Amino acid sequence: MLIMRKYTILALFPLLLSCKKEKPASTTSVEAKTQKTDSIKVNEIEYQLDKNTVFGVYQLTDKDIAICMPVQFGYDDLPLSKKYENFLAKDSLPWIYGKDMKDYKYYDTLSVDRLIYNKRFEDIFKKEMKDSYFVYGTQSFQECKIKRVVFQSTECGNDYIAYILNVDKSQIGHPLIASEKEIPLKYENDYKEINKTIKKSAAKESTENNYGFGNYNPLVYGNYKNLYFTYYDDFKWYNKKSGSNCQFPERAIFELDSKGKAKMLWSSEMDLLGLPCL
Repeated sequence: MLIMRKYTILALFPLLLSCKKEKPASTTSVEAKTQKTDSIKVNEIEYQLDKNTVFGVYQLTDKDIAICMPVQFGYDDLPLSKKYENFLAKDSLPWIYGKDMKDYKYYDTLSVDRLIYNKRFEDIFKKEMKDSYFVYGTQSFQECKIKRVVFQSTECGNDYIAYILNVDKSQIGHPLIASEKEIPLKYENDYKEINKTIKKSAAKESTENNYGFGNYNPLVYGNYKNLYFTYYDDFKWYNKKSGSNCQFPERAIFELDSKGKAKMLWSSEMDLLGLPCL
C-alpha cells in the first residue's frame, strides 16, 4: 500500500506543476487586455471646432456632390469672393450677357443650378482647398478627394464655387459637411428633445422661415460632447421636377450649455431663391 501511495503522489506532481505554470499566463493575458484598452483611451481623438476648416456639402445633380463655397461680387468678407470677382470680371461674364462663352462651358444644365466649368478657373481655385476632406453624412463618414471644380454664376449674384467630391452615398448616407480634421462624431438614434431645443433657439434667425416657405426644421444627426451637428434639407431640391419646398438648405453646429440652451457656432446654407434679387 505504501508503494501505491508513492506512485500516486508522483503521478499527481506533474499536474500540480502544470497548474502553477498556467496562472502567470492568465495574468499576463489580462494585463495585455488592460494595456490595449488603456491605449485606446489615450489615442481617442480630441476635437476643437475651427470654423475655417468646416464646409457645407450639398448634392447639386443626380451624380454630383460638392463642397459649396458662397461667393458674391462686393462681399470681401466671404472667403474667396474677391479672388472670384477679379477672375470673372476680366472675362466679362459671357454667360450672363449673351457673349461668346470662350473657354467656358456648361458642366450641367439639367439641375436647379447651371454649373459652369473653366480649366483656368479650376486650376486657380483648386489650390485654395486641400486635396481631401473627411465628409460626414446622415449615417457615417469617409475621406474623399476633390475631383472637379465648377461654379454657379447668376444675375442675382447668389454665386458659389463647387468642389465636387468622390462621395459614396451608400457608405455615409446623405452628405452634409466636409472637415479638414477628423471629427469623432457620435451617431445616436434619439435626439428628439435636443431637436426641439435647437429648433426653438434658431427658428427666428432662420433664412428659411424669414424668406422661404417657413418649414425650417433642423435635425441633429450626430454630436461630439456638447456640440450638436444639424441639417435642414429634403435632399431633392437639386431636381427641378421634385416639387421641393426647401429654399435654404442648411448645415449647422450648435453648442448646448449646462442649462440646456443652444447657441449656433457655425452654419452653411444654399440660397436657392436668389435673395440679392429681392
